[in-house]
Amino acid sequence: MTTKPHHSSLLLLFVFVVLFLHRSHAQPNTTGYSCTANQTEYPCRTYAFYRGGLVANYSDLASIGDLFGVSRLMIADPSNISTSALSAPLVADQPLFVPLTCSCNPTNGISNISSANINYTMPAGDTFYGVSTGAFENLTSYQSVEVVNPELVPTNLTIGVDVVIPIFCKCPNQSVTAGGSNYLVSYVLQPSDNLSSVASRFGVQEQSIVDINGNNTKPTETLFVPVSKLPNLTQPIVSAAPAPSVKKERTRVILGLATGIGVLGAF
Repeated sequence: MTTKPHHSSLLLLFVFVVLFLHRSHAQPNTTGYSCTANQTEYPCRTYAFYRGGLVANYSDLASIGDLFGVSRLMIADPSNISTSALSAPLVADQPLFVPLTCSCNPTNGISNISSANINYTMPAGDTFYGVSTGAFENLTSYQSVEVVNPELVPTNLTIGVDVVIPIFCKCPNQSVTAGGSNYLVSYVLQPSDNLSSVASRFGVQEQSIVDINGNNTKPTETLFVPVSKLPNLTQPIVSAAPAPSVKKERTRVILGLATGIGVLGAF
């Protein structure tokens, strides 16, 4: 004899399935964020939030620009850095917006991931894990680097080999742009962060971040923050080296002339 399930049980099961599917859709795979090749919003210009001055080899705009394949000015302009400070060293954890060209890229011929592919030359002693967590500050994952470079053996990398680094990114779909957001900024969640603090940093509502990413986010995970325009980053004041005063310069000239005259007198 069979019994029909109670209506309340069916309702609870439906709610559970919906929540599960929503969470599964919001959370990323370690190899990247899936996309469909025929999505009309790809490719797009977007930005990654990068923390300058944390890695020894990337403590100025020139080195970070070379890392991402962009110019210093392309980083300085959206990051609120004046042209007079283009060559200045960066302080630790200095906030930067790095421009990305986000595309829906094929990986193994079966799936596609949403990423900005960056060419990177492996130096001595570097690994997929080291470059993803170090130079690129968890804006990608070593699993994703392995998938995008199937011809390379992670345990047997040679110095100078070229690697494609997939920086995680997303292009806003029609529903996102209809809500007034023009960019989905790639932001790596830090241990000291929460959704409220990230929303405050970017000047957006916390719920807008949840709508894109879900609310089960973890540190070192890449979030996509919907913004209508990039927020104005607060940068440290960089003062140029003071020029020598006129008085000091004049004193040097007089001393120089006196010394010269004295030497001539001796001869």
